Amino acid sequence: MALGLVVLAPAPAQADDTPLAEQMEILNDAYKAMRRTDDAAEGAKLAREAQAAVAKAFSMTPEFVEKGGHPAGKEKAMASYRMQTAQLLVVLCEIETAFLAEDLDKVKELITPLRESKKKGHDEFMEDE
Repeated sequence: MALGLVVLAPAPAQADDTPLAEQMEILNDAYKAMRRTDDAAEGAKLAREAQAAVAKAFSMTPEFVEKGGHPAGKEKAMASYRMQTAQLLVVLCEIETAFLAEDLDKVKELITPLRESKKKGHDEFMEDE
């Protein structure tokens, strides 16, 4: 599962007050809690919280892209951002489904690759500090 996520960690300090950074913080908090819970109902609730944050973030533009910093240009960067964000939403729905089925092995299998995907997305859509 090689999807580059733009999300799952707080944005750099200078961008913490953006609407996108706020959604990423909500997502990051839900992600951390999902990794730790063995309670299926709580996990499904957290997955839905993460889904809501991702759905809001879908139509937003990362500050780095808005400033013209992405080498592919804004149009191509946004197409990539939206695709990665949509892929994340699908994975979060799969995580919710796995929690509802009380299949914690599947939850772990789905959550584990998200950390590396987050790095890929941040590398593409965030300025180096």
